[in-house]
Amino acid sequence: MIKNERQYRITKAQAVKLERALDQLTTSRVGVGQTHPLLQKAQADALRSQIADLRAQLEAYEVLQSGTRTVLELASFEELPRALIQGRIAAGISQRELAERLGLKEQQIQRYEATEYTSASLARVTEVVRALGITVREDIFLPGAQISPTNFFTRLKAVGLDRSFILRRLLPSPLATFLQRTNNTDGAGVDTAILRAAAIVGRVFGWTPSTIFASTPLQLSAAMAGAPRFKVATRTDERRLSAYTVYAHYLALLVLEATAALPRKPIPTEAAEVREAVLSAYGDITFEHVLRYVWSLGVPVLPLNDPGAFHGACWRVDERNIIALKQQTRSAARWLIDLLHEVWHAGQEPEQDQLVVIEAGETTQERRESPEEQMATQFAGDVVLAGRAEELAERCVQAARGSVERLKAAVPRVAARENVPTDALANYMAFRLALQGINWWGAATNLQATDPDPWQIARDVLLEQANFERLNEVDRHLLLRALSDVEV
Repeated sequence: MIKNERQYRITKAQAVKLERALDQLTTSRVGVGQTHPLLQKAQADALRSQIADLRAQLEAYEVLQSGTRTVLELASFEELPRALIQGRIAAGISQRELAERLGLKEQQIQRYEATEYTSASLARVTEVVRALGITVREDIFLPGAQISPTNFFTRLKAVGLDRSFILRRLLPSPLATFLQRTNNTDGAGVDTAILRAAAIVGRVFGWTPSTIFASTPLQLSAAMAGAPRFKVATRTDERRLSAYTVYAHYLALLVLEATAALPRKPIPTEAAEVREAVLSAYGDITFEHVLRYVWSLGVPVLPLNDPGAFHGACWRVDERNIIALKQQTRSAARWLIDLLHEVWHAGQEPEQDQLVVIEAGETTQERRESPEEQMATQFAGDVVLAGRAEELAERCVQAARGSVERLKAAVPRVAARENVPTDALANYMAFRLALQGINWWGAATNLQATDPDPWQIARDVLLEQANFERLNEVDRHLLLRALSDVEV
């Protein structure tokens, strides 16, 4: 964002320089020792993108300067920092003139605008609003509310959102860093920062800042994302589960928006058809190959990197499917089975324009006993194990002579003899035993390969496919924070 005349002149000069470079690149002929045509095209495309961005910034600044755009009646505190800058420009007031009106030095206004008023107190922001004549709804400033970090984090914790999660996943990095560094509720800019944080959190969970700081308890709307399909384990924090589900659903909606141009195809529900399609396109069955195949069907896959809460999810929104994967293990085979499991769900009832499937862990009794879940896992096993999942499971039982204790040694022998992946066979074996109430997932985990990292593979494919320019700045930050490799 251009904030003053100096930045405007610099940006204009950069745009002219890049346009000249583009002209030189596109008119030069390819010869010996020169750039390959494909690389030349990529360089030209990159220059065009940079030029378009600079021209958009110049145009936005010029429109504000012209006074033809009425700025700004705000509906949210989240919009305020940039609105203060835009309002000053639209009013034809320089940074120096605004400083004089407030009895400050010009450098102080420059610092405020460089950090989008992060360091300014709420009282100072109010003074700037008045000096610029911007119309702001009174409830945005929440007069009389107890606006403090302590109150903010305490009220959110009561609905399953702890401080660490909020700072690492929900808030932009500069704002999170600012709040991490201060424990002083009266520090400069803390009240402003907390109101900005409340606006962002409220965006995800459907609360206004006034609701967040009200005296009545906060409520989560489970209807926003759907509820888990099976009872959760006794030790599960149901508040955190509900909060995380709403958060993940919001991210899923962002991914759907960022991949709106993705072509869609019917989703096969026959294991043999899926296996043949992947083998034809990629040569073998790996997590990455199946993942790319799923994307080719028009189904985005959102990988999550947080502990606890739900195990996996599939949503259909206005006839578009999206899958969320969330495994604590870095086993590619586990991620592969989970992905195919959710693909089966995504392929069901295609005539319905809405679908919600939110999975509990593999060990929950209701999930083990669900015919639908058994069919989904059978489908996944047959894709990976060439339609022989049940046959190979029986061979493992025979090799172990019916002993669960001997299975850990028997599974790798059967896998080697039958030329199938050990980790995939171990996972399917654990699923089969779970149907009998036997938890063999720990032993199966010890037979997993953990390189390469499936979460990173899924994250990188999403980054390739998504157009983040379709999202506004706040939502873009939210999605990118979710795709960072930091665990909460």
